[in-house]
Amino acid sequence: MRNTFRGRRRPRLPVAVDLLLQAALVAAAWSIVVRLDGGHIMVARAIGVLTFTAGVAASILLAVAAWMSGNRRARRIAAAVALYTGAALLLRAVALEAAPALVGPTSAVTALGAVGMLLLALRRPAGRADRIAAVAVTGTVALGLGAVVLSAALSRGRLPAVFAALEAAAWSATAVVGVLLFGVGARENRGLPRRVGLAFGTLAMAHAPAVATGAGPLARALDLAAAGMLLVAAVLFFAAAWRGVWRQQEATRSRLAAAEAAMASAAERDHEMRNLVAGLSGAASVLAGADAAASPDGRLLLVAAGAEIERLRRMLDGATAPTGEVAVGPLLRELGAVHRATGAEVHVNVAGDPHVTMDRGELAQVVTNLLTNCARHAPGASVRLRARERAGQVRIEVTDDGPGLPPGAEETLLHRGARGPDSDGSGLGLAISADLVGRHGGTFTLASRGLGCVAAIDLPSARRAVECASA
Repeated sequence: MRNTFRGRRRPRLPVAVDLLLQAALVAAAWSIVVRLDGGHIMVARAIGVLTFTAGVAASILLAVAAWMSGNRRARRIAAAVALYTGAALLLRAVALEAAPALVGPTSAVTALGAVGMLLLALRRPAGRADRIAAVAVTGTVALGLGAVVLSAALSRGRLPAVFAALEAAAWSATAVVGVLLFGVGARENRGLPRRVGLAFGTLAMAHAPAVATGAGPLARALDLAAAGMLLVAAVLFFAAAWRGVWRQQEATRSRLAAAEAAMASAAERDHEMRNLVAGLSGAASVLAGADAAASPDGRLLLVAAGAEIERLRRMLDGATAPTGEVAVGPLLRELGAVHRATGAEVHVNVAGDPHVTMDRGELAQVVTNLLTNCARHAPGASVRLRARERAGQVRIEVTDDGPGLPPGAEETLLHRGARGPDSDGSGLGLAISADLVGRHGGTFTLASRGLGCVAAIDLPSARRAVECASA
């Protein structure tokens, strides 16, 4: 399941509501800090823990919601929040006494990493390049944090002045990206980028005075308010993603119900077709036995119709085609009579009494496919059905005097879906025929011989199979 910020837009809270919400969070955070702040390190740590907890909750909810919705931009935003929470807010919560000098540079490095992730969120999806860039940002943050820790260890807590410049640049970049993200969210009417932009803008405001004068109550209040806005954004986005999943499940259930109804309807039609086929089969048997046909081909037509109806019945029943010995001559004469009844000129010439070991219905299907192709691609052409047995092989040929095959089409037309340039067929008949013949140890070939086309079926003779079995 995929979702993007450019999908179907639903009514959202207006921009003014988000601005008022951020202002209310700042006021609430200021009230908490003023009531608790007495300059004691434990109070400052408690506020840091509260801010870190809000950041962790926001990171988890954003990551889960991004996975549920398949939203690339949300994944990058979740990564940005997780980077800042996992380093800067964690350090503020647990290491104020142990390493106070690390807080500012660490926050700056992770803020730059978050800025990188947010810039990736603003870009259009770029596939592998986007993932490589995200990994590069994460690796750069890790190297930067290592450099801060190493510098602090070498300078015994006094970091070089370059880190002060880094902090100023980091929080300036955070402010710019926060404004950009807020603008994108406002333009696209998307709550997540808009609220995250407000949160990071508030973070930049929190650290701007800290860079100049050191951390104080205002910085802690703005930090807490920014984490609160991130949590609000994560909760609302998670709720929207959950609703999206629920709607998709409902749609899937509706489609399944429709499919079940269609299957039930198909089963009813299948039942009716079985009854119809049974009636037709009985009628054809009665007519054939009563010798009701007056024309020379009449009885052959009735016999062939009965055989074809029986084949249709087996197909409807899903029965496996039984392999048996088939007399090729009678089968070809019956099929020739069927197609002559449609107006085609079909001549049948069978030498001797060849037999093959194959299901009669499958062999009839192969020959019928070829006769149908002749009628479709060589209308009005004369068609000759020949069969002969030689050297333990039975060859059946279907020859027409039509336009023939396109050059080089002898092999390609045997692939599923392959069709001639002027064909309106499905491109399956010849491929199915070749497959059926191949299952019984035979070969199926096409060839052009001057004017017309020859389709040749070579199958092992049933007599040879009997001889091999008795030897």
